[in-house]
Amino acid sequence: MAKEAEYATRTRVVHILRSIIERPYHFTRRALAERHGVSRDTIGGDFHCITAAGFTLERDEKDRYAFVLDKPHRQLKDLLHFSEEDQSLLHQAIDNLPDFTERHQKLKSKLSALYDFRRLGHTYLRKPYLTKVDSLLQAREEKRQVLLVDYRSSNSNAIGTRLVEPFHISPAEDTLQALDVEKRTLRHFRLSRFSRVQLTDTPWQYEGHHNILPTDPFRIVSADQVNVHLRLGVGAYNELLERFPLTKAYIEESEVPGMFDFQCKVNRGFLGLSNFILGFFHQKIEVVEPEALKEHLREAVREMNF
Repeated sequence: MAKEAEYATRTRVVHILRSIIERPYHFTRRALAERHGVSRDTIGGDFHCITAAGFTLERDEKDRYAFVLDKPHRQLKDLLHFSEEDQSLLHQAIDNLPDFTERHQKLKSKLSALYDFRRLGHTYLRKPYLTKVDSLLQAREEKRQVLLVDYRSSNSNAIGTRLVEPFHISPAEDTLQALDVEKRTLRHFRLSRFSRVQLTDTPWQYEGHHNILPTDPFRIVSADQVNVHLRLGVGAYNELLERFPLTKAYIEESEVPGMFDFQCKVNRGFLGLSNFILGFFHQKIEVVEPEALKEHLREAVREMNF
């Protein structure tokens, strides 16, 4: 009987983890208790187990829960990246397994597929891309400044080289957070917008200013974020996924037939999101919350000149 209770608890905790990951800022403690047929205190105990395992929970003003990224656990998508050295060591480990079989060779092929973008189709797994990531990871480990060669800036509409101190690399989000040495400011750079990374012999000089900021699904880095809730028609759903693939984790079928709910935290300036809404409003997009987003869109429309 005790084993059955322990199994039920473990199963419930896993389900709670999955629910909060898939639908951040959606479930309250009461809703989770009703969902699993237990008391709120029991859910509180489950939360204690989750936080004891190294996850960090936070709740919004409506008592809905989500996980805080980059504290202190690493995101699974970051674990998808293997350096060239990691790949070689894993190959050697597989070769040294007793009774080497065809199955072991298939395992090596699967590992190699991480570097074969033709199989996986992800830009951030292409070899040239990973070469840049490897250099950035080396620079971060050795605390060295680097040059981002031929960086294509949308802000200045120019191509140039940037001297930076890289401290947070996220291949899946195509994002590098670094300190721009010349401007002495924290900046985020698209990994796909510079041709290569050149390591320098100069050590970090401003490590005390390195501060990792959250990135929203529109790849906007900002510590000032707000919850949004959109209801999308099929056309808007397709457009959002195609243009901003990272939003997929925050979309689910709505209770309204033929509609989808998008809920997550985005930058308070609504950069990226507002452009999408204004560009595809004809595809059925309803802003459920917040009111600030609705006012932002109204103001944007008022400022349009034709």
